[in-house]
Amino acid sequence: MSAERSRLPALKDRVMENDWVRFAISPGLGLGWVVLLLFLPMTVILAISFSVPGDFGNVIYEFTLENYRRFWESAVYKNIILESLFYGVVVTALALPFGYTAGYFLGRSKTDWKWILLGLVVLQYWVPFIIRTYAWIIILSNNGVLNQLLMGVGLLDAPLDIMYTTYSMVLGLTVSLLPFMILPVYVSVSTIDEDQIHAAKTLGATDFRAFREITLPQSLPGIVSGVLFVFIIGAGAFLAPTLLGGPDTRMIAPVIETVFILDFNWPFAAALSVIYFGVIGLLLYLFTRRVDLEEALDTGGAV
Repeated sequence: MSAERSRLPALKDRVMENDWVRFAISPGLGLGWVVLLLFLPMTVILAISFSVPGDFGNVIYEFTLENYRRFWESAVYKNIILESLFYGVVVTALALPFGYTAGYFLGRSKTDWKWILLGLVVLQYWVPFIIRTYAWIIILSNNGVLNQLLMGVGLLDAPLDIMYTTYSMVLGLTVSLLPFMILPVYVSVSTIDEDQIHAAKTLGATDFRAFREITLPQSLPGIVSGVLFVFIIGAGAFLAPTLLGGPDTRMIAPVIETVFILDFNWPFAAALSVIYFGVIGLLLYLFTRRVDLEEALDTGGAV
């Protein structure tokens, strides 16, 4: 028994000398979580997308390209994906200036209230997203808080009919995703060395030039992270377009849910999911090529 125990360290050393073993365990548990939560579900979805729909939501595992052919020949689903990407861009464009302003203020502020303000930014995530979305119905409906306020101060004679429109969906989605823009910008701005800004101003730089040449480049990693977060979540949103959007608001996530749940066509819904996943992956690849994330991160960390 003691001889076997003495051989265990040597066996462990021989196993650890294997390059493949070291490669497999080097990422640690993170690789296992990625496989379990991302690649395994996507593999199942991919397999279903090449299958045949059966009765009552059953899936017949016979290889077919019919689901992808149906998507390719239909302009409706292509337009829905394009509209989803468009709304993602709009929400990101709206969240960027507001989120950057709030993140910059929190990052540069020396007030003792900063931690309370940061807590208020994330406070909304203590409430489930569906309840926050329903709250917008109370605010934006014809008899809601906004219309009552505007009519009360005399700015409106009749209530604005903005509920169940694209405007209400974009507004609710933008406000809900603002923390995903604020927090990365705050982290980047708060790490900027104050002495660099003071040195620039001492050498004659204006406030705007010091911001443009020092603060903005070093906050670029936060901007890039915020843009990616907001765009991906916004383009794939489900609750906001379902509860706040109107009949003309079409986004891919509610459509996939309808094909899954109401049409019982799991293979076609899986094909739509795979295609949308591929489109988002392609856009992220092009974005990283264009922005050059490594250079952006180096810019923030090298100074």
